[in-house]
Amino acid sequence: MTEPAPQTLSAEAPPSVVGTALPEHRRPSSRTVWTRWGLGLLLGGLFTWLSLRNWPVSQLFSGTLQIARSSMDAWVVRLVNDQGAVVWSLDLAVLGVYGLMLTVIHWLRVLRWRPLLEPFARVPVRALNRAGAIGFMAVFLLPLRLGEFARPLLLARDDLDHAPVPFGAGVGAVALERVLDGLLVAGLLFVVLFEVHPATLARYPEVRVGAWASMAVFAGALGALLATLVAREFTERWTRRIVGRLSMALADKLLGLVTSFIDGLAVLRSPLHVAQFIGLTVVYWGINGLGIWLFARGFGLQLPVVAAYAMMSCAVVGMMVPNGPANAGTFWYFLLLPAGLYGIADQAPRTVAFALALWLVQTVQLIAFGLWGSWVDARVVARLRQDEDDEDEGDSSPQLAPP
Repeated sequence: MTEPAPQTLSAEAPPSVVGTALPEHRRPSSRTVWTRWGLGLLLGGLFTWLSLRNWPVSQLFSGTLQIARSSMDAWVVRLVNDQGAVVWSLDLAVLGVYGLMLTVIHWLRVLRWRPLLEPFARVPVRALNRAGAIGFMAVFLLPLRLGEFARPLLLARDDLDHAPVPFGAGVGAVALERVLDGLLVAGLLFVVLFEVHPATLARYPEVRVGAWASMAVFAGALGALLATLVAREFTERWTRRIVGRLSMALADKLLGLVTSFIDGLAVLRSPLHVAQFIGLTVVYWGINGLGIWLFARGFGLQLPVVAAYAMMSCAVVGMMVPNGPANAGTFWYFLLLPAGLYGIADQAPRTVAFALALWLVQTVQLIAFGLWGSWVDARVVARLRQDEDDEDEGDSSPQLAPP
């Protein structure tokens, strides 16, 4: 069956939805911004304290860093304490391979968003890559998931080399992406926990409670999105009726945003696009888990593959809740939460060094790609504006009458 061509929605979106800057009626006040940052710092500080309170901090950062050959004839970076004992070591070849895996992961993360947009917008891969590089960096660095708005805002501008994607529709696609991600990862967490002996699992009730809670939250969120899509007229009518009592102008603006948001859920009516997204997402998370397993092996941790997926699932679920800047504290705490289920000492220097290094490598990769995306994006915008100026000068130049 041939899929219908995507509809262009930019004309339907109100002017306030499309533009380079965030519209005034949705621009947060400085007080709101400072409140969010303050709350994010508190959350990050809480999970950092929960992590650090049992860590051997003095062993982690005291000693001499060396680059040397290991007994397996591999080049490693290692920390040697004052007694000459190796506290931890990382195989540099593994670090290089993991860096390549992060590049593949980035492209999968970019490409899997395309099926969610195709029912209502055609965005070139190069534009998705720019927006994705900047957006992924923003999601990771900004607190309380504020970075989730970066990709919709970047694609909604009218100064790019493609038709603007309505801001509300972009937000709807991001919301759907987060919900489907949450369901898939929560389901994966349930699967890997089946491998754990019930008596062992009983000693870690927070992991089991987290799995059930995340499944309930994301299943409920998917139900809410489906209800919004099915009951579209009801949602639009009550939005106008309730908000219109305060201000009809505000009601019209909000209605345009709500309508655009619902358009962003249009992919739920297309089984083919949903299947494409899920297929790419399965590969995406599959490589993520293998990367964690490989990185742990680079530290000499005999981590079972199933344990790597359990750690990945816990870290992802933990980072989907409101978090602090750069996921500091949150990432380490949730990543190591299920380690004890598989006989891994989560307070050992080697294990803690693995968690910190994994976070650091991912942070560096996201910032590097994000800065690259920002640089390319600025060049594209500057070139397009120069082309427009050249066209304006050509149109305004005097035309000679034919002889």
